[in-house]
Amino acid sequence: MLWLIWQMWFLLALALGIGVVIGWRIWGASPDADGRSLAAARDEVERLRRENDDLHRSLAMARRDREESVVEPVSVIAVPKAAEPVVEPVLGEEEDDLQAIKGLGPKAAKALKAGGVVRYAQIAAWSDEDIAQWDTDLGARGRIVRDDWVGQAKTLSVR
Repeated sequence: MLWLIWQMWFLLALALGIGVVIGWRIWGASPDADGRSLAAARDEVERLRRENDDLHRSLAMARRDREESVVEPVSVIAVPKAAEPVVEPVLGEEEDDLQAIKGLGPKAAKALKAGGVVRYAQIAAWSDEDIAQWDTDLGARGRIVRDDWVGQAKTLSVR
């Protein structure tokens, strides 16, 4: 076998050379070999950098505009709140059990009593402003309207 290789070394070297040339042509013909895809990737990176810079500039301008557009607080003249009319219960009459109103618990009943509200008729006479004020004072978060305290008080005051 060694004698055969020794006699045909020229043909083996020629076959190896042809294989190298063919391989070089095949891999050399790919798009990556001539640098086109590398150039395209560099162009894409550059485009993305420019876009990023533009976005940073836009963000900086928006922040600056927002800071410039901050309105200085205007002093508000405090108007004294009109005192709520306190309806005193008639002497000799008992106070109503305000907890009979659904949604009105012991804490709210105590706060209403401290505010002078002890009768169903007083709650039945509340206006929208009164409801809003008591909702805020009691921290009811809309419960007065949701549970219809005024409607329940009207019903209970008729009895």
